[in-house]
Amino acid sequence: MDVRQTITDKIIEVLSKGQKAPWQCPFKRHLLPLNYKTNRQYRGINTLILWLESHIQGYTNNYWLGFNQARTLKAKVRKGEKGTPIIVCNPVIKDNENEEKSKTYLFFKTEYVFNIDQIEELNFKETENNIREVTEINNIIDFHDIKIKHQGERAYYSPKDDFINMPFKSNFKDNEGYYSTLLHEMTHWTGHKDRLNRLNKFDIENRAYEELIAEIGASFLCAEFGITPNIENNTSYIASWLKALSDDKNFIFKASHDATKASNFILNAQNNYVSEKLSA
Repeated sequence: MDVRQTITDKIIEVLSKGQKAPWQCPFKRHLLPLNYKTNRQYRGINTLILWLESHIQGYTNNYWLGFNQARTLKAKVRKGEKGTPIIVCNPVIKDNENEEKSKTYLFFKTEYVFNIDQIEELNFKETENNIREVTEINNIIDFHDIKIKHQGERAYYSPKDDFINMPFKSNFKDNEGYYSTLLHEMTHWTGHKDRLNRLNKFDIENRAYEELIAEIGASFLCAEFGITPNIENNTSYIASWLKALSDDKNFIFKASHDATKASNFILNAQNNYVSEKLSA
C-alpha cells in the first residue's frame, strides 16, 4: 500500500468536491487528535491524516488507539473495521567504524490506528485536553517583537517591511476569528529570510504553496489554542494545489512538514518566553 498516494488521492477528492478544507479539524471544537491510551497528541502529517479520515468517515470522536492498545484496555476493534495508516518516525543509532561518534538515522514506518468509534467494549472516559491559553499568543508576539499594524480591512504579511497588517478586532465576528487570522499571518511571518527563509520566490506556484503552508500551519496552531479557525478554501489557489497534488504524491507531505516547522518555531518561542520569565 502506497500510503502517500492514498492520502494524496483522498485530499484531491475532498478538494475537488469543494468540501471543508481537508487540513481542518472536522469537529466543532478544534483540537489535536489524541491517543486514548497514552493521552499523547498526534502532530504534523499525522494530525492532517487523522482529521481527514474523521471527515471522510464521519467519526464523532477525536481519540485513536492501536489494535494492541485496545486489547490492553480490554476492548477490541469491531469486526470488519479498517485501520488508518499513520507515519511513525523511529530514531536508529548506528556506530560508524570510520568516525568516533555514532550517528542517528531516522527510520519511517507505517502503523495503523483506529478511531474509538470503531472500537467496542471500551470503558470510555473523556480526558482533559492540553490546550494552551489564547493569551499566550500575546507572549509569543512580545518574545519575537513581531510588528503588527492595525489598519484597513485586509490581513496580510509584508515580507519587504517585515510586519503583519491586521484589521481591528472589532472588525471580526469574535476573538476566534481575529486570532485564527492572526495565526495564519504569523505562519507567513516565519518564512522571512531571517527566520525559516521560505519566502524567496514569488511566482504564482510558490505563492500557492506558501498559502497552503499558512493554512495548514494555522490549523495546527488553532488546535493548540482550542480556536475554531476562520479559514476558507482559497479558490484562487485550489487549481494550483490540485495540479501539484496530482503531479507529486509527496506535495502534501512537504507542505505539512513546512507547516509543522513554522508552527514549532512559533510555539517554541512561547516556551522560551516562559523560561525567561521563570529565570528572571
